[in-house]
Amino acid sequence: MNPSPVTLKDIAQAAGVSVMTVSYALRGSKQVAAATRDRIQELARKMGYAPDPMMSRLATYRTQKKRTERRETLAWLNLHPTEATWKFRGSHVLEAFEGAQKRAPNFGYSLDMFSVPQLGGWAATNKVLRARGIQGLVIGQPPDDDSYVAELEWKYFATVAIGRAIQSPNLPRVVLNHVEAINRLIDQLNDRGYRRIGLVMEKEACRKNAFRNVSAYHGACERRETPPDQRVPPLLPDALTAEILGQWINEWKVEAIIVNRPDQMQTFLPQLGLQIPRDIGFAHLSLPGPDPWISGFQMNPEYYGSWAVDLVHWLLNREEKGLPDPAPTLNLTTLQWNEGQTLRPVKT
Repeated sequence: MNPSPVTLKDIAQAAGVSVMTVSYALRGSKQVAAATRDRIQELARKMGYAPDPMMSRLATYRTQKKRTERRETLAWLNLHPTEATWKFRGSHVLEAFEGAQKRAPNFGYSLDMFSVPQLGGWAATNKVLRARGIQGLVIGQPPDDDSYVAELEWKYFATVAIGRAIQSPNLPRVVLNHVEAINRLIDQLNDRGYRRIGLVMEKEACRKNAFRNVSAYHGACERRETPPDQRVPPLLPDALTAEILGQWINEWKVEAIIVNRPDQMQTFLPQLGLQIPRDIGFAHLSLPGPDPWISGFQMNPEYYGSWAVDLVHWLLNREEKGLPDPAPTLNLTTLQWNEGQTLRPVKT
């Protein structure tokens, strides 16, 4: 006959604490002192405690139901000074915000947008959030000229940043899986017969993703054992011009380019007398949506906004406010191929 499963009550009696304390401790809640939490978790392990998945789902349902009744508010922190720099299709910011806005009610939240620049900066924003009693935050992508430093009283908030542009502090994040994205894009280019493939990004864009695209590109060359005579060093200028691009293409005999600024290719390549895709091709790594002209992967920013809400909800349920160490990161690869017209067709 199988022994009865260990219950929270059994652990509470053995530890000399309440059942509620055991429940909080096993969920990793900071409402329980770290030493007590560790002691209870170790005791539960030794006693052979295993959570009941049905009860766990019931507890999650009850938590969500309570939140629905309370309609807690999450904050989306917008770092753009005006609507003109973000509120348009293709900005990534607008689509990610809409994804978060659609997802929040599933957990019983409402999502309000707060403009950090319009409120007067981080200190003023902190006061507003504290006065509203808001505990969960999503920080959207900043504009290109932002300093990428966020300053709040983090101990009061469960915070998730979208992307890596916020370089300080180290926050929980939802980001593109650059390694898989670059590898899948190079596969697409190889299928079309391109061998001399290069990467072009301005330095500031590289800094915003901590040079992960560049690292992923070099890693892809190593994994594929690309012959040395076919390897093209990435072009990472402070500011790209037609002259700089042309010298790089000629020196390295580039056949196809991975880009994050297709507008530059549409302007500079014709200036250099190159026809797309007859003479050279290019592909975008993270298109915000379908595009009839540009070839590349669609990133689906709505999905990133949706997952940011999921991660905030998870942190709130664990009472994980402040700056978790290590900070959890969701690496997503929700890419869909967009054929476009800037690459030649797949070889058959």
